[in-house]
Amino acid sequence: MEVREINSPAELNNFIAANWGGQFLQSWDWGDFQISQNHQVWRLGIYEQNDLLASAQVILHPLPFSHAYLYIPHGPVFKNNLSFLQKEKIVKLFLSKARDITIATNKKSEIFLRLEPRLSAVELGNFFFNLGLKKTSAVQPQDTQIIDLTKTSEEILAQMHPKTRYNIRLAKKHGVIVKDAETKKDFVNFINLLRETARRDGFKIHSDKYYQTMWEMFHNTDIADQNSLTIKLFLAEYNQQVLAGGLFSFFGDRVVYLHGASTTLHKEVMAPYLLHWELMELAKKYGYYQYDLYGVKPTQRIINKNDRENNWDGITRFKKGFGGKEVNYLGAWDWIYDKIWYGVYKLAKSFYD
Repeated sequence: MEVREINSPAELNNFIAANWGGQFLQSWDWGDFQISQNHQVWRLGIYEQNDLLASAQVILHPLPFSHAYLYIPHGPVFKNNLSFLQKEKIVKLFLSKARDITIATNKKSEIFLRLEPRLSAVELGNFFFNLGLKKTSAVQPQDTQIIDLTKTSEEILAQMHPKTRYNIRLAKKHGVIVKDAETKKDFVNFINLLRETARRDGFKIHSDKYYQTMWEMFHNTDIADQNSLTIKLFLAEYNQQVLAGGLFSFFGDRVVYLHGASTTLHKEVMAPYLLHWELMELAKKYGYYQYDLYGVKPTQRIINKNDRENNWDGITRFKKGFGGKEVNYLGAWDWIYDKIWYGVYKLAKSFYD
């Protein structure tokens, strides 16, 4: 086996979409978005002869004093049906070679490499620990709620909480309309709604430019092409007033609810419930198999008292009302290159957070 760079967008996207699909953060397209945000990106493949066994899109995050760290969101991605021993061998090879490739074209001093594979919580965890990686706070949601879209619409509705089904019907009765947002005015309305939601619920958001660039790069791509990334903005309106909205990614086998917002006005018409139901129906129409609500408070895992998930009770109740299955991932692990600067980074991060 050897590690080398992947130079073909089609090769990478086809591999990601075919193997535990939907990991849009590992798509070539998402790498292009990260480049637009002034991040350096490497697309690495682990090959056995010409057989691609695993891939990892590595993103450089600059830090002060000419330092940086490397981050692999929802990666590495492994070929389906590899054995546990094969995955271990791939991880060892990747950790031994990845920095050699990135440091050759990077002027920053790298402190650590952060892996965040989309594997279940029982996979590779002990191996990562025994190898010397350090468990750290997840960047992407470690626990999520996923709806199986291979079921019929009637079956999906039947698995929902009765109150959720009632609220979907109520929103329809009130005349709530869900639309694919296409204009700059639609986007501005969503940003205003997002700011309102962030102030109300006390969470951080990205800059307006971040969301605008994401939407502009990907909202006009073909939603039916599951091997390329589409990110669309959908809004739920009542009497021509925007009450709820969300940015949704379409890639591989999965539609993901990335960023959402709502107002407290006209809560009685239950606009957010119809927004998600209409998106599930749309995803089914275009052949996507899973609808990922992207982040819930876990049922079993004990979380830190300062973890943001402690404030997710209301959000979790809302998402779990749609039924489906809670999925728990392995979370984030750091492979440390410089122990002293890693300690400085963690200390500074604790003050910032």
